[in-house]
Amino acid sequence: MKKYTFKSILKSWMNVIVLSAAATASVQAAEPVPLTMCAFMMMGEGGPEHQALLEYQTAALGWGVKLTLKPYMNEKVAAEELKGGVCDITNMTSMQARSFNKFTGTLDAPATMPTYEHFRTVLQTLTKPSAAKYMVEGDYEIIGIQTAGAVFLFSNDRNVKSLPDLAGKRMAILDSMPEVRQLVVDLGMTPVSSTVTNIFQKFNNKAVDIAAGPAIVYEMMELHKGLEPNGGILAEPILQGNMQFVGRTKKLPPGFSQKSREFFLANFDRSLKIIRDAEDAVPKKWWIPLPVDQRDEYNVQTRKVRVALRDQNLYDARMLTLLRKVRCKMDATLAECTEANPE
Repeated sequence: MKKYTFKSILKSWMNVIVLSAAATASVQAAEPVPLTMCAFMMMGEGGPEHQALLEYQTAALGWGVKLTLKPYMNEKVAAEELKGGVCDITNMTSMQARSFNKFTGTLDAPATMPTYEHFRTVLQTLTKPSAAKYMVEGDYEIIGIQTAGAVFLFSNDRNVKSLPDLAGKRMAILDSMPEVRQLVVDLGMTPVSSTVTNIFQKFNNKAVDIAAGPAIVYEMMELHKGLEPNGGILAEPILQGNMQFVGRTKKLPPGFSQKSREFFLANFDRSLKIIRDAEDAVPKKWWIPLPVDQRDEYNVQTRKVRVALRDQNLYDARMLTLLRKVRCKMDATLAECTEANPE
């Protein structure tokens, strides 16, 4: 029979105390970090955006974050709340995100990603761990990029088939996006100040001739009213819309940002299905294909706009270069691939 001494008993108790302390520390370390997200939902609570954010909230718990969603229907207000420290994470359009990270905020430059496969390739590049350093700018970090659908031009005039045809037209633009105003002016159009809540109402009421948006807004905003009787939708996307999730770097636990970015890449096809279903639901009669003989001119015109906004320091030259490389990788016959002064 084993003989117990005071010394052996004391040692056993010390081992128990140490193991208990270690177990307690382990449990405490596993406790999720509480963070608040100013959740931008243009369609409000209960809509598809809300459902997607609830799924993100669930995924975040697996990455060590207990996320509280605070809904907003105005992305500019949500972005200001992030700057003011009211929340730790906010989702917003890339145009709005440009004030936090100009590199990723250049993803919506016109005609840089002609197809969703271009977007997928770019997103795969940006999600690599080696690209993480480009996601951080100042106190903020891009922790996710989600496709929001190609943005098309809705016109009340079916004769609009290319960018030069837009000259003289009135186009609704958001007051919060001065670069879009510049783009509209450069294309010879008249910008008409609008808000998120009335931009499509103005199109339906014939107060403007042109409005831009993804196909998902066609049914939601009843845009057939603005298209009738002789309108159409330019089938060549003017840009690739995307939502970006911006976080306060110091508030995010280690490893969270990379896992978050990988989450959006893994769910790219799921988001894309919703977008394609919306595009397929638009009656074929409205789509206006870009004539083959005007494609080169379209590329030249949009390149001029990109370079001009790059020179005005609105677009990030590094992102424009990356986007050009992806375009040339997918189609080496493009004229820009042998351009003497490429983007």
